[in-house]
Amino acid sequence: MRRNAGFNRQLRRYYGWYTGTFALFVVLLAVGEYLGLSERVIGHVFLFVTIAVYAGIGVMSRTSDVSEYYVAGRRVPAMFNGMATAADWMSAASFIGLAGTLYFSGFEGLAFVTGWTGGFVLVALLLAPYLRKFGQYTIPDFLGARYQGNVARLVGLAAAVLASFVYLVAQIYGVGLVTSRFVSVEFEIGLFIGLAGILVCSFLGGMRAVTWTQVAQYVILIIAYLVPVVILSYKLTGIPIPQAVYGTVLQQISAQEDHLLQAPAEVEVRAMYRQRAQNYSAMLEALPESLEIERRVLIERLNDMRLNDAPAREIALTERALRDLPRSPAEAQQVWARARAEALERSKPPPRHAEAHP
Repeated sequence: MRRNAGFNRQLRRYYGWYTGTFALFVVLLAVGEYLGLSERVIGHVFLFVTIAVYAGIGVMSRTSDVSEYYVAGRRVPAMFNGMATAADWMSAASFIGLAGTLYFSGFEGLAFVTGWTGGFVLVALLLAPYLRKFGQYTIPDFLGARYQGNVARLVGLAAAVLASFVYLVAQIYGVGLVTSRFVSVEFEIGLFIGLAGILVCSFLGGMRAVTWTQVAQYVILIIAYLVPVVILSYKLTGIPIPQAVYGTVLQQISAQEDHLLQAPAEVEVRAMYRQRAQNYSAMLEALPESLEIERRVLIERLNDMRLNDAPAREIALTERALRDLPRSPAEAQQVWARARAEALERSKPPPRHAEAHP
C-alpha cells in the first residue's frame, strides 16, 4: 500500500512538472510569434518537440516483462488510467473526425458521439473487469478461456480486428492530415512521419509506454480543448465558464444566423452549388461523350502543368482527379448523380443551430 502511495506521488510530481513545462513552452511559442516568428516555424517546433517528448516517454518506459508490456503491470492508478482513456477518446478520430461529422451532419452526427462514448463505457463495465479477473491480456484470450473453445476466440478476434481497423483508418488519416499541415509536406510523407513517431512511442514498452504517453497527451489535449472555449466565453460574455452562458450565446448565434444567411457571400456560395448541380445534370444528359471530354480536359491540364513546372501539389491533385474519374458511363451515372444530389443539398440554406431536429 505504501509502495502504491509513493508511486502515485511520484507520478503526480512528474506530470505536474510536465504540465508546467508544457505551459511554459506554449508561452515561449506565443512570445516567439509576437516577435515575428513565422507560423511554419512554430508548427515545426511544436510538432517535433511533442513527438520527441512522447518518444522519450516511450523509450524510458521500455520493458521486457509480459505483464508490463500488455497491461502496464496492472498497477496504473485510477486517475491516470482515466486520463489515458480520455486521451484515447480525444484522439485524432474524435478531435477531427467527430467535430467534422457534427459540422457536416448536424444532429445526425450525435449518434456517432453517443456510440463512441457508449462503447468506452461498455468495454469498461462489461469486459475490462473480467479480463483482469481471468488474468488474460486480450479479448480473444478471455473469450477462449471463458467459453473454453476456439470458436469464441475467433469471434472475438474478428470483432477486435474489425473495430480496430475502422478506428485505425480514422486515426492514421488524422495523423497524416495533422502532420502534413504542421510540417507543410505531402500527405503521404506526413503520414509516415506520424506513424514513425507512434512506433517509437509504443513498440519498446507496449501498454506501459502507451499509457504514460497517453497521460502526457491528455494534458495537451485537455488544454487544447478548454483554453480556446474559455477564452471565447470570456471574450463574448465576460464569464470564463462556457457551460454557464451557453443559452445566451445560442441566442446570439441565432441572431447572427439571420444576418449571415442573407449575406451576399452566402447567397453566392449557394448559387455556386446550384450551378454545380446544373453542370452535373448537363454532364449526365451528355453521357458517354461528357465522360470522354472530361478525361481529355484533365489529361491536357496535367500535361500543361508538367510542361510549365507547376507546383507538385497541384500536379498531384490533378493526377488524383484523373485517377478518380469514373471508368465507364455506368459508373459516371452513379457518381455524378450522387454528386449532383449533394450539390443540390448544399445549395439549400443550412439548418439553424437552435432549430429542433425533425
